[in-house]
Amino acid sequence: MIEYVELADAQAATGIRIVVAGLVPSPWSEATKGLFKVAGIPVKCVRTQRNHADIVAWTGIDNVPIVLNGDEPPRTSWAAITGFVARLAPGVLLPDDPRQRAQHMGLIEMIAGEDGLGWSARAAMISANGFPAPVNARLATRYVGGSDRVARQLAILGERLAEQQELGHAFLAGPTIGALDVYAATFLSPLTDLDETACPRLLPPLRAAFGMAAKAFAHHVPDALWAHRTRIMNDYLGWPIEI
Repeated sequence: MIEYVELADAQAATGIRIVVAGLVPSPWSEATKGLFKVAGIPVKCVRTQRNHADIVAWTGIDNVPIVLNGDEPPRTSWAAITGFVARLAPGVLLPDDPRQRAQHMGLIEMIAGEDGLGWSARAAMISANGFPAPVNARLATRYVGGSDRVARQLAILGERLAEQQELGHAFLAGPTIGALDVYAATFLSPLTDLDETACPRLLPPLRAAFGMAAKAFAHHVPDALWAHRTRIMNDYLGWPIEI
């Protein structure tokens, strides 16, 4: 359901188009792709490369992911993207009940928001100078702090999974897969050993950068959460990771 296309093809299209990281399995980009996969919504997808001035000229956005739908303003934040896809697939990604929906979005914010799990993983890569110097310098202005929260954030996700399993549910979101499962699985990728079998197209220098986050935080991940990620990747999001 994810059709990778060239920029010109995406610009000429009128349906839903997404722009994602093309060099690394950025969890924000991978989660966006995962939401559309789970929702069963076909999209055209453009990969960014090192110089993405053409993307900025088209969208006015210098960051990914970007979701475009017709003439609507681009959506770039995790919350806007999640809400948009959930609206297109009612009852699939988020609960209909407002209280439960708020709880789910709060847990996703802990993963994908500022000072969230992904934020801390990115900061760990930057602090270790894991990216090429110009990229590292640019990202350093965006991602700071947060690492002291990682252990508790992962523990909360582990507790959530245990609670759901006690209820007989196989997912963080309840009896069926939801947005929370997608975010938990994709945002654990930087904490894993992303070798050539896990993400074949990841370049060696960037593979080493992702390894730095794994060294910092992987030991905090509960075993059950690792098992959950493996199942979600294998059964729903696709394995190995395609960038």
